Amino acid sequence: MNLLPPVWRQRRIAVPLAAAALLVLALLLPDFRVTRSVPQVVVVLDVTQSMNTLDCRLDRAAVAVSRLACVKDALAEALREMPCGSQLAWGVFAGNQTYVLAAPIEVCAHRSDLLDSLAGLDWRITWDAGSRIGGALVSALRVLPSVPHDSEQVPGLVFITDGHEAPAISLRNRRRFEDYAGKVQGVIVGVGGDALTPIPKYDMDGKYLGEWQADDVPQMDMSGQRAGTSVPGEKMVGEEDEVATGTEHLSSLKEDYLQVLAHDARLDYRRLVRRADMAAALREAQLRRPLLIDTDLRWIPAVAALLLLLIA
Repeated sequence: MNLLPPVWRQRRIAVPLAAAALLVLALLLPDFRVTRSVPQVVVVLDVTQSMNTLDCRLDRAAVAVSRLACVKDALAEALREMPCGSQLAWGVFAGNQTYVLAAPIEVCAHRSDLLDSLAGLDWRITWDAGSRIGGALVSALRVLPSVPHDSEQVPGLVFITDGHEAPAISLRNRRRFEDYAGKVQGVIVGVGGDALTPIPKYDMDGKYLGEWQADDVPQMDMSGQRAGTSVPGEKMVGEEDEVATGTEHLSSLKEDYLQVLAHDARLDYRRLVRRADMAAALREAQLRRPLLIDTDLRWIPAVAALLLLLIA
């Protein structure tokens, strides 16, 4: 004999049936395309030889590693923290030329591909022995609008470098940005220590060959005095007899110079000291773009089914 009132008997049947229907809906519900504001970024790395300098200690690490190792470590961690739907691409620069390696891709679906490609970026892929930071930044600002992207706005730029120009260049002879300033939003990230530190020299197999010496590199800005050579590293007429004095064979973060370039190009500037600094750079509001993102809403009917079963 069933002593429960009819209303309770109906509820004991109706609630599980409703929960079952909601669970079926959760299984069958397709993803919805929702517009969300997420980072869409091209990250350009300095892969010139000064980035091999061993003076980087992220989060005050006891042992210094190369600047490029610090950058790749911080980028790998930041990539793992980026929200799904964000889009990212790698680029590199050497000399005065920036190359974007691919169009920005979604970070969650392609995280392993992005990490694998990041791991392969080092000085062995360079095509120019020099490092013209200003020229490479102009190149990046010029090429970004032509990179395929899913938003109406140009992707944001994160330009990572130690600011070490080779050959040396004086501030008055720096590259100007009149035609490009403000057309791309982004941030310059500076990496390296404050003290002048020797630059390691390696061959293409990664074998250590010693350190760059004073007579290996030009020690002054010759751009305003003589015409440059067509071959990187080639001495210019009249330069053979000059005594190599100076510190251009040593390297440190040229933070003041990078801040001037950032101001000229209307970009922000950050210094990489902690891994969190890179994640913060990639989260900057100016790097976000409204993108249509496949959004999984199946959790809503699933949670509703669970609540019905709990109150049944």
